[in-house]
Amino acid sequence: MTIKHDPVDVVVIGAGMGGAAFCYQLSRKAPGLKTVCLERGGWVSLDEMPVTQKTFQRQALSNWSPSPNVRKTAVSSSPTVDYPIDDENSVVKPLMWNAVGGSTIAWAAHFPRLHPSDFKTKTLDGVGDDWPFTYFDLEPYYDLNDEMMGVSGLAGDPAYPPKKSTRMPPLPLGKMGETAVQGFNKLGWHWWPVDAAINSVSRNGRSACNHCGPCQQGCHNHAKASVDQTYWPLAIQQGVELRTHAIAQQIHQENGVATAVTYKDGNNEIHYQPAKYIVIACNGIGTPRLMLQSQIGGPMVGKCLMFHPVGYIRAISETPLDGPSGPIGACIYSHEFYETDLSRGFVRGVQLQVTRENPLLTQSTYPEPAWGRAAQEQLREEFHHAFRILTMIEDLPETHNRVELTNEMADDGLFGVKLNYTLSENSQKMLDFGMDMAKTVLKNAGVHKSVDTVHAPGTGWHLLGTARMGTNPQTSVVNEQGRCHTHPNVLVVDGSVMPTVGAVNPGSTIGALALKFAHQLAKEIQSA
Repeated sequence: MTIKHDPVDVVVIGAGMGGAAFCYQLSRKAPGLKTVCLERGGWVSLDEMPVTQKTFQRQALSNWSPSPNVRKTAVSSSPTVDYPIDDENSVVKPLMWNAVGGSTIAWAAHFPRLHPSDFKTKTLDGVGDDWPFTYFDLEPYYDLNDEMMGVSGLAGDPAYPPKKSTRMPPLPLGKMGETAVQGFNKLGWHWWPVDAAINSVSRNGRSACNHCGPCQQGCHNHAKASVDQTYWPLAIQQGVELRTHAIAQQIHQENGVATAVTYKDGNNEIHYQPAKYIVIACNGIGTPRLMLQSQIGGPMVGKCLMFHPVGYIRAISETPLDGPSGPIGACIYSHEFYETDLSRGFVRGVQLQVTRENPLLTQSTYPEPAWGRAAQEQLREEFHHAFRILTMIEDLPETHNRVELTNEMADDGLFGVKLNYTLSENSQKMLDFGMDMAKTVLKNAGVHKSVDTVHAPGTGWHLLGTARMGTNPQTSVVNEQGRCHTHPNVLVVDGSVMPTVGAVNPGSTIGALALKFAHQLAKEIQSA
């Protein structure tokens, strides 16, 4: 028996960064609307986070692993609600989190913006596609997203236009960061303290960071922003109804208009929810999975999957450092090589990012050989003496990189999902170049030893591009307002709409896009 609900104005599917920011903005700008958000997971309490438990290091490799496929095989349960992903044909392995807050529950909270050039790669460099608007059109929403999340950072980075939003003081670099800075300074290369969605001082009822380290296993004093703490309390206060443990099964349609969503609740009962507008915010894998299941969106749905491929070098210093202390992903970055220079042999750019050590147990998985006296000696040499320089490259859209449905039904009631993804020749050249530049930094920083990982497969946090934005329905899925070309009352408000992805983390841009799309929808509804 299907439970039928009264019609509402808007149904939002997904309660992560995109869904949360959208619900907040829509309920603020159009307070009379009835908005319901469906989230397949639930609220994650502090007690469920490993950071409060003695076993946090072990859980980071099992039920709190960033990989849904690893979590699905863990003996103990996890508060995220996962579905298996066939990633055998993908050289980058997807990472995600399903709960209220989405992947902001377990992210490192590095919070950069795209560059203005990222919005016009076709015009500038003849690759990718231009966005249907500019950096400066998105800038007010970047600023609002900064204020809502809370950003620690340092104003004045010459790599960007001046940012108008306020910032808390930057997080300390520590001995590790200061060591890396020596290398950049000797070379005269750009570097800057990261923008991080982590409190460096107490703000809005959340404490300052105490530099305990394992940010991706939870934040016990709530210094690290996640949208379950920032956007959702306000959105609910403004009238949004959030239904948890609600797994969307199908978007129904009639004559090119979406009419309702069916979803399955925690008791496996089916619900039918009619709505005037349906908004999808399920990330670059979950969104095309639902759209393909529902036969919505046109021929480009699922195509042009983009990650941010990563290589890194573990640098080992003879003098003790403080690598495990402080936010793991928030130290310094360099955009010295961010813009295109064809003399390097590739198009578009590279970011170098200095990050801290992992907890000891995770660190122990790196030595080769992995067992015995040699592994023990290497671990003693590295721990408290190491840091990493990541090379993060700009992925370019290619239609053969894609998300597809399998022929088998998964246990959540949807067809399974598989990835096809390869590194292009351009991407490999970017990685090789970035690794060489990182080695040059370390040489000038006086680091005596390093270990290379030229391509790190388990770095697929950024799931992008599979419902891309554009003006041509044959080459894109949504328009400049996030509306599906085929079904204008369906919106997509997550990273899957990004036609290009730059070489930086996308969280700031995803939130800004959702705020922009919600504002546009509110204005349209109110003027109707």
